[in-house]
Amino acid sequence: MKLASISSDAEDPIGKKKNHTEEACVTQIQEELRETRDKYLRALAEIENMRERAVKQISDAKMYAIQNFSKDIIVVADILEKATESVPQQELNSAANQHFKSLYEGLKLTESQLQKVFSAHGLTKIYPINEKFDPNFHEALFQVENKDKPDGSIAQVSKAGYLLHGRTLRPAMVGVTKLP
Repeated sequence: MKLASISSDAEDPIGKKKNHTEEACVTQIQEELRETRDKYLRALAEIENMRERAVKQISDAKMYAIQNFSKDIIVVADILEKATESVPQQELNSAANQHFKSLYEGLKLTESQLQKVFSAHGLTKIYPINEKFDPNFHEALFQVENKDKPDGSIAQVSKAGYLLHGRTLRPAMVGVTKLP
C-alpha cells in the first residue's frame, strides 16, 4: 500500500506539468487563432476597399471618357455661336433675303440641338455674366473699372465655359470688375 501512495505522489508533479503544458498549448493556439482571424478580417476589408476603388475608377472612366471629344466639339459650338451672332438683324428682317433668313434659322436650330445633345451627355454651358468671379470656373482675361457693379463680379464674358458632369472642362473667359 505504501508503494501505491508513493507512486501517486510521484505522478502528481508530472500531471501538474502535463496540465500546465496543455494549458500553455491551448493559450498559444488561441492566440494564433486570434491573430489569424485578425489577419483574415483585415484582408477581407482590404479586398472590399480595393473593390470599391475599382468600381469608382470604372465609373469615373465611363463618365469622363468623352472629355477629349467634348473639348474638341465645344470649339465647333463656339464657331457656330459666333456665326449666328455675327448676322446683322436688319438683314434678317428684309424680305429680299429669304434664303439668308432660312440659313440663319437653320444655324440657330443646329446650335440649339447641339446644346441639347451636350446636356444629354452631362456637358453644361456656363455664361456667368454678373456673377461673382470664381477661379474654379472662370479665367480672368482683363479687369474693367465699374462703380455700378460690385468689385470682383463678372462684367463681360469673352468665351463661355463648359462643365462636364460638374467638373470644369473649360473655364469661362471673363472680364472682372474693379472699383475705380
